[in-house]
Amino acid sequence: EVLVGRSSSSDELDLKGDLQQSHGNHQEREKSESVSSDASLGYNNEVEIALIPWQTPEEEHEVNASADVCVDPQVPRWFQLSPSDATNLTDSSEFLADDCSIIAGGSLTGWHPDSAAVLWRRILGILGDVNNIQSPKIHAKVFGYLYELWYKLAKIRDNLAISLDNQSTPSPPVLIPPLRIFASWLFKATTLPNEYKEGKLQAYRLICAMMTRRQDVMPNSDFLVHFYFVMHLGLTSEDQDILNTVIKHCSPAFFFLGLPGFTMLMGDFITAAARVLGADTPQAPRSEAHTILGSLVCFPNIYQGTPLLQPISEAVEIVTGTADVKGYLINILLKNATEEPSEAARCIAICSLGVWICEELTQCTNHPQVKEAINVIGVTLKFSNKLVAQVACDVLQLLVSYWEKLQKYECSLPRKITEILVATVAFLLPSAEYSSVEADKKFIVSLLLCLLDWCMALPMKMLLEPVSAGVLEDQHTSRAPLLDYIYRVLHCCVNGSSTYTQQSHYVLSLADLSSSDYDPFLPLGNVRNSEPAQCHSATDVGNLLTVAEEKRRRSLELIPLTARMVMTHLVNHLSHYPLSGGPAILHSLLSENHDNSYVESSELSPEVFRSPNLQLFVFNDSTLLSYLQIPAENKVDTEAAVAPSDVRVIVRDISGKYSWDGRILYGPLEGCLPRQSGTNSFVIAGHPEHQSNSLEDLSQVEEGEDALDTLLEKIGSSSPECLLHPQGKLNEPSPAPFGMSCDQENEIIEALMRQSAQEKEHIFKCSSAFGIKVAHQEEPCPARPQASFYFCRLLLNDLGMNSWDRRKSFHLLKTNSKLLRELKNLDSRQCRETHKIAVFYIAEGQEDKCSILSNTRGSQAYEDFVAGLGWEVDLSTHGGFMGGLQRNGSTGQTAPYYATSTVEIIFHVSTRMPSDSDDSLTKKLRHLGNDEVHIVWSEHTRNYRRGIIPTDFGDVLIVIYPMKNHMFFIEIMKKPEVPFFGPLFDGAIVTAKLLPSLVCATCINASRAVKSLIPLYQSLY
Repeated sequence: EVLVGRSSSSDELDLKGDLQQSHGNHQEREKSESVSSDASLGYNNEVEIALIPWQTPEEEHEVNASADVCVDPQVPRWFQLSPSDATNLTDSSEFLADDCSIIAGGSLTGWHPDSAAVLWRRILGILGDVNNIQSPKIHAKVFGYLYELWYKLAKIRDNLAISLDNQSTPSPPVLIPPLRIFASWLFKATTLPNEYKEGKLQAYRLICAMMTRRQDVMPNSDFLVHFYFVMHLGLTSEDQDILNTVIKHCSPAFFFLGLPGFTMLMGDFITAAARVLGADTPQAPRSEAHTILGSLVCFPNIYQGTPLLQPISEAVEIVTGTADVKGYLINILLKNATEEPSEAARCIAICSLGVWICEELTQCTNHPQVKEAINVIGVTLKFSNKLVAQVACDVLQLLVSYWEKLQKYECSLPRKITEILVATVAFLLPSAEYSSVEADKKFIVSLLLCLLDWCMALPMKMLLEPVSAGVLEDQHTSRAPLLDYIYRVLHCCVNGSSTYTQQSHYVLSLADLSSSDYDPFLPLGNVRNSEPAQCHSATDVGNLLTVAEEKRRRSLELIPLTARMVMTHLVNHLSHYPLSGGPAILHSLLSENHDNSYVESSELSPEVFRSPNLQLFVFNDSTLLSYLQIPAENKVDTEAAVAPSDVRVIVRDISGKYSWDGRILYGPLEGCLPRQSGTNSFVIAGHPEHQSNSLEDLSQVEEGEDALDTLLEKIGSSSPECLLHPQGKLNEPSPAPFGMSCDQENEIIEALMRQSAQEKEHIFKCSSAFGIKVAHQEEPCPARPQASFYFCRLLLNDLGMNSWDRRKSFHLLKTNSKLLRELKNLDSRQCRETHKIAVFYIAEGQEDKCSILSNTRGSQAYEDFVAGLGWEVDLSTHGGFMGGLQRNGSTGQTAPYYATSTVEIIFHVSTRMPSDSDDSLTKKLRHLGNDEVHIVWSEHTRNYRRGIIPTDFGDVLIVIYPMKNHMFFIEIMKKPEVPFFGPLFDGAIVTAKLLPSLVCATCINASRAVKSLIPLYQSLY
């Protein structure tokens, strides 16, 4: 096991004795050495500073050295030192060989590394206390040089134990540079009078750089006490330049290191950042101040009731307090999110508010200022600077995944956010559709897509509720559902904002949103653009004829096209996603070759177009329709009710691909027949008051009774006008005719009987005559249609597609190789936005590519994080976006996958892919390296270097460092040309609950930012 040697070697101990003799101040040298083993160039006895007294050692130097090192249990074993280790390391005989220099106990003369190091430190010690230099200019130059010298030492440390071939990780270094060697000089310099201001600023700059990098050996408590005191003085200083220097160079990495007692300075950092932001000076580090504030938004919930250092004036004692850090911090962010003049700083402030909202919703704190933060973000949507407005839109899109928590916080809040999006689109549309700036149109597109995500997330019941009661001015006016207003604004985007004369009554306006909880006209301060917008002159456009014309044409169609896609998506998928096929399946997987009896090919081929049962049409120049006649799967008991063939319609439009199977029905299917009543009764229309009684009485006639007799009696009683005789009944025999004798009656009866006999005889004679017989009619047998496209043509005719009215909008396509190629290309396109993200795991001590790619699993925290990114899918059966992964298992068996109705993400996780051979490592690197966005989970004790994974891609790297307090530090490295994106920013610190969702949202926005740089890049629709 290799140990790291402390900076105080045996040679350095000799150097200390020389310095003590040269200065004649042995006691003060011992005091300064107790601060740190590296801080061996220190104060003299004339220094007076309001610090806790330096520890005065009475023991020998070895005892001091043991107190100089604070063993951190989180530091790897090869960084943990003890005095005996250091002594054994420096005094070992293996370093005293004959090939060493004379100063190291050898016999070699001349310059050697060990002799050069000792002489360098002795010459440095000869300078004495540089803070005694009388000239402020020389003093400042010395500290400027010390910073350059320290930077070289830090560079040396960064390059130690780095793999040269990137194939294996070398052993940890035996010796490391003394990076805290100047600490005592720096601490004293911060207490000098104001005429040494330039040197003091250099000292603060170097202190911040020294203590915001990883500490190989943890400083002891004495050192930390003095360091915190110096930082407290600097953060509470009345000098604005000192504040600017500390805030600019003390990055959030200070909180990431987790030094013992670091939370004491939280209040100082917040106050100092607020003072920097309140200063109206152009050189103020505004972005750095917002980064510090944003990195602390999750700390108040973790460290509740933390003691804070209070500002002091000429006081020696340190006062502690427990002020409301969260409220103080959020008020600063809310103020600067609307007033910050710097574009980059305003974006960080908006992202910080978004992270804080998610933190409060996750912790269920019910903080009252969440609504105020949403108000600021909603108002920022209509801000003139589109980069800032886009960041606010991204934050609202992030909150889609937290809509249930928002509803729990306040039931009307999710619907309120949707109303804000609708009103903002209506407000910006008139200026955006006629704007020559492409960013204006792209931002409307972002708003529409964000609105679509909110509509798909919210339940249908919420969308069908009327708009908020406090929205409309006239409370007595009938309020339309929210979904109605959504379709109205989409209709305006398609047809133009000037389509309706009374636009304000047709769509939701910003004024309608005004309420006690939301101010749509909250004032926003202007920002200074980081770089001017690029405006192409007429000459430039003329030089790029085809490209410029195509770009102009797409720009004009951008908003209407997006609105049509959103409307079609809502019609097809609202309240229907996901279906039984799962979230990975959004469109049909069928093509014209499936179930086609005339085609044997398993994919689209020219053979498909030669089948007589297929025709392709274009409807309204926007929808591609394929009509295919396929054999029906008839059952025996339903053959008489259905046709022998089915019709399949495959639809391709702006929202995706769908297929429908239909058949013609000649009658009800088996099991669908209506129930037959047990008795044959008739319903006689009559008076309403009698009808129900009649039906009830007739239905209750007992078996054997004369139903006709009962019916005649009822008719006679209910309708007296039907009686032949007023005194009789219809069911009684009529009286005998008046004036007819019995003889006459008998003669009439006999005549009727003779006539009946003659008629029967005549019928018998006629039936035996051959010439009079008529042939029997037989039922014709059913004929099967011979045409292979008959039922398709019948369906088209029933739909009215064959009419002259449809002739201008319904066209038959000519089938050729070009159409086949375009169909294949269209089917290969995804109907959702797709992203592929690489995920790397770096264990402790891994510095090379092979070690990192060979990891087959990670820590439990890493596995929990990956599980939070999405759900595992089986690649062999996965029907969604694959991102280049194979189904044969060569790229792993499973992968994390996340999908909504508009976005698909596949994560190329290094620990999920096989690494048992050189070929598998090469294939793994090819898949991971070609992704544009990389997530790097690093548990190494050194920061991740971009060159470890060599690739020309990887435009954005999101590096995650676990912290001791179970929080996570985020480092974002991106190429300079990639625009700003959120919600996470470089230096953010978040909790484990927020990490997966925030990283996933940041990856999506980072991928979109990278794709926005591609010339003439087209969206999925």
